[in-house]
Amino acid sequence: MTHYTYTFLTLRDEQVVEEIPLFGVFAQRMLNGAGQFNGSFQLDQTGKNNEDLMNATTPGKTWLVMERVDNSGVATPVWWGFVWSRTYQSQAKVCQLFAFGFENYPTKQIILSDINITGGQMNVFCQLWTHMQSSAAGRNININIPTSSLPSESIIKTATVLATDYKYYNSPMESLANASDGFDWTIQLTKQSNNVYRKDLRLQTPTLGQANNGAINFEYPGTILNYYRTDSMAEAGTDVYLFGKGEGSTQLVSFFEWNGLIGSGFPRWDIEVNMKDVDSQVQLDGLAEQEAIKRKAPMPTFVLNTKSDRDPVFGSWSLGDGCSLILNDAAHPDGIVIDTRIVGFELHPQSADGSEEVKLILPGDATNA
Repeated sequence: MTHYTYTFLTLRDEQVVEEIPLFGVFAQRMLNGAGQFNGSFQLDQTGKNNEDLMNATTPGKTWLVMERVDNSGVATPVWWGFVWSRTYQSQAKVCQLFAFGFENYPTKQIILSDINITGGQMNVFCQLWTHMQSSAAGRNININIPTSSLPSESIIKTATVLATDYKYYNSPMESLANASDGFDWTIQLTKQSNNVYRKDLRLQTPTLGQANNGAINFEYPGTILNYYRTDSMAEAGTDVYLFGKGEGSTQLVSFFEWNGLIGSGFPRWDIEVNMKDVDSQVQLDGLAEQEAIKRKAPMPTFVLNTKSDRDPVFGSWSLGDGCSLILNDAAHPDGIVIDTRIVGFELHPQSADGSEEVKLILPGDATNA
């Protein structure tokens, strides 16, 4: 049976402080943002010193890595981030922890000197991370920033921020990554051969992850324990308008219509998508069809609960990877295959009955709104 370990380290010098068994664990990871973690531990543990346990979980000073140990004894990191709060309950002698993924770090760092960086958008993003970690004593939490391995970029951006604005680093970072022509990013943790953990900033345009080669298929019935499908018009339409840079007669506009839907009896439903950061008509036209495919009426979204030990097993895929949902049930009697990608997950380790459940977060899920 698989099990989990929880190792606590210092943020500044990466020293292992303690390995602590946790219970009541919930772990979430997301692309392009910080996941969250909850877990609790008991004081007065046999073989553990209470002072060591408290020191190892000091909010703001320590971080933790959650590792999944499979049946063969191989440990794989599945969640990592810094401890942000700790609540102690005196009668039960229990401490409850809350932690953020490292992607949340820029939201707590104010820009202290003027910034004016121009270049490929991912290169600018990397320079912002480098600037942040080197701009003041105590800011370096050992995130490795790529310098020469970035792919060539045709999208040139400028990040300009005055120190007197007292903005946080996440402001220009999010403006770059979350733009219509932006990119995916995450902080990836790897365990090296000497049992030292390495934290790397990973980013890719337009998306991180591998295209599905037919190996990542989630089936119902099968790997999927239960799923919810919601078909909605809230973000969908038959006629999709994209609005780019400009105002009035100078504004860039692109349009796509689903003629087949109109012909099949749908009334016309218009929806607009603001992409004010796009200043090229060619680029806007290229994005129009992508948006129209995503927003084709009625727009389905899926929430899946899967069995972690059934193919594709948990850990065999990464955030951003493409996958297929293969559904054959009362709602889909003829079967249906839906191509999508994994943008996040929620993990509940084994409960008392030994079950282990993973909720997949797909584009459009309410969890990812």
